[in-house]
Amino acid sequence: MLRLLAGEAARRFGGRAAVVTGSALLSFADLDLLSDQVAAGLAHRGTRIGDVVVLALPDGPEFVICYVAAAKIGAVTAGIGVERLGLLAGLDPALVITAPSVLPPLPGLDVVTLPTDRGRRSPQVYDPVRLTGLRRPEPPPPPFPPDPARPVVITFTAGRTGPPKGVVFGNRQLEAIRAHGAGLRWGTGDARLVPYPLGQLGFATRLPVFLQTGRTCHVVPEWTPDAVLRVLREHKIGVLQGNPYQLSRILAAGEDLPGLALILCSGAPATPALIRALRTRYGVPVCNRYSCTEAGLGLGTRPDDPPEDAELSVGRPRAGVNVSIRDAEGRMLPAEDQGEVLLRSNAVMSGYVGRSPDHAVFAKDGFIRTGDRGYIDHTGRLRLVGRVARRPA
Repeated sequence: MLRLLAGEAARRFGGRAAVVTGSALLSFADLDLLSDQVAAGLAHRGTRIGDVVVLALPDGPEFVICYVAAAKIGAVTAGIGVERLGLLAGLDPALVITAPSVLPPLPGLDVVTLPTDRGRRSPQVYDPVRLTGLRRPEPPPPPFPPDPARPVVITFTAGRTGPPKGVVFGNRQLEAIRAHGAGLRWGTGDARLVPYPLGQLGFATRLPVFLQTGRTCHVVPEWTPDAVLRVLREHKIGVLQGNPYQLSRILAAGEDLPGLALILCSGAPATPALIRALRTRYGVPVCNRYSCTEAGLGLGTRPDDPPEDAELSVGRPRAGVNVSIRDAEGRMLPAEDQGEVLLRSNAVMSGYVGRSPDHAVFAKDGFIRTGDRGYIDHTGRLRLVGRVARRPA
């Protein structure tokens, strides 16, 4: 899927920026070309279909290029970034791609260190010298037959309630997320600032949507209110995204955002007070989004919903998403009764790394147990009230 989407995005959008950082701009055309060359390099090193390629890279163009390159040859990307290096221990990578001074020596592993500290062209041009040692000036291997079950990417749970788990998504899940986020539309995406690490769910599984819609993704090396506000103002970005902690810090900065049109809150439950404060301060709709890493897709309020929807709930199911509230024995509960929230869609993960299926998280009918406690109110909105006791894995 990513191979076809990257090629079509290059044809349609060409020199439009796909990824922008403070020091580099990567166009859609260069993303496709350079990922072809890196795919050839990966194949030359012996990387095969199904092999795991770990990206211990800072967020930026190299991360995206290597992710698309791995997908082009059927390898599975696990993006651990540079802050969660302990996640490497739970993987069995065929190759680790990193940057200078990120990892200690790793005897027994094939490691490529990209010279990401090199390449000093104009910030309007991405310098391929930063990929030295990996790309080859030749075509990648030919396309392979489509397989909806083939794994594409491993992302990780946050680890707030236990050790982080590697969550596997394949072509089937990415296609469901693409269809939900883009449908048949091409070129309708507005520029956004990415508030989370690129290896997490919000980018790792939604890259197909960004490619199809031609969305420019702005990436900051380190999330700070000053950095975010500067990018939003300089690039006239109309949507502010983040979790409640990030949004509360933006709010506390007290800066005006005259071009803002929408605020999206996700990643954790937000208090009604925060939702009201954001709406009052900036005078724009505030939407709540809810899912869990394993579910892929979830629920959300909409900009034209009544304001109280985002204050009191996480909205209603999106198209193709089913919600079920169940008791400790797995029985479905009626509206207004509190129980565990379960989600089901075609975007639900294939399983955890090393454990597929995992019966502690999958119900027999394909629903995913989120670990959150809530209820469906009389208007069909999901209201969260806390967490349930974690089941043993």
